[in-house]
Amino acid sequence: ALDAVLDPVKELEQELTETYQAEFAVWQDKEELAKLQLAQWKSDAKAALSEGEDAPEKPEDADAGPKPIRQRIRVSDVTTEKIAVLLQATWRGLLLSRDELSGWIGSMDRYSGGGDRPFWLETYGGRSFAVDRKNSDEPILVDHLSVSIIGGTQPDKLDSLLVKTDDDGLLSRFLTVYPEAVPLKRPSAFVDSAALAAGLRRLRSLTPATTEQGNLRPYYIHFSETAADALHEFRKQCREWETDASGLFKSHIGKMPGLVVRISNVLAHLDWSATVTSDFVSTIDAGHVGRACHLVGEHLRKHAYRAYGTTKMPPELQSAKVIASIILSEGVSRFKVRDIQHRGRTGLSTAREVRSALSVLIEADWIQEVRAPSRGRPEVSYVVNPRLEGVA
Repeated sequence: ALDAVLDPVKELEQELTETYQAEFAVWQDKEELAKLQLAQWKSDAKAALSEGEDAPEKPEDADAGPKPIRQRIRVSDVTTEKIAVLLQATWRGLLLSRDELSGWIGSMDRYSGGGDRPFWLETYGGRSFAVDRKNSDEPILVDHLSVSIIGGTQPDKLDSLLVKTDDDGLLSRFLTVYPEAVPLKRPSAFVDSAALAAGLRRLRSLTPATTEQGNLRPYYIHFSETAADALHEFRKQCREWETDASGLFKSHIGKMPGLVVRISNVLAHLDWSATVTSDFVSTIDAGHVGRACHLVGEHLRKHAYRAYGTTKMPPELQSAKVIASIILSEGVSRFKVRDIQHRGRTGLSTAREVRSALSVLIEADWIQEVRAPSRGRPEVSYVVNPRLEGVA
């Protein structure tokens, strides 16, 4: 899925590389001639000064001008210092693509003691940022620290990504896609790579704005009044969702209005790239916001819920889920501890493990303990709440 989108990006980057190589070859020839001119000028100036005469003016062709900049769209494995240098040379931002995001996240802690995380947190906002160099007193000043990140990970890596890290908001900035498994079948639809590449070229053709100091910057694109109203309604909906959420998933919901803003902007530019009815996108309207709200709030929110819900939980809670699944799928109304033990489920092989899980279900009002008198110990069984009948 990633290759289908990234292949046209790579194709466009190859065109940019060929353009750069041609420009660099021309500049290199000028640079060689400029060195000769500069050497000759220095010699003439030295001779003139030794004779007590004025030094000649430095010829214009003694300077080849700045070296051409290799235009980049995508990076995969770079240090924060290197990516800051690349961003310093462009107003467009960059795309970081990683086949395995867990390696990228793990490298932050492994090589920098977590020092890279503040940098990547800032790439979400696109604001100015200064990166200190290891071997220089001069920092790298980036006007717009903007990096989009795309990649995947294996489901069993979600625990280490989502739980064994501090909740600093890094992962809640991601749009999570975690669909249910579907039956295998041969593909019947294909990506129109030519149309996608053409759209990317149109987006690449957008020109920058200019600051008062003459620096290049992105344009500011405003929401229409109705779009702003739609966004505010979505913010209120997120506040309601937050009341029923907790932990990392709650953090994700808190970021969803900001994600809608970004997706609205993406949709507006995708629409523009498909039609090109004007020179640039001037307004984000209610239609863009409505589609973004549906995608982020109604569709991908459920994907995120599933992703955050797969992380490891206490053993008794995990075992309680297993017993609850048995109750619902088999319509169990009454059972004993040994009935669960004999099933041989992981984490439910001993009476102690079963009772720990059952205490969770008792607290949740799923079951009730019933003790029947007997000659020895009371016989204990568990009755399922009749309200659960037909839930499955």
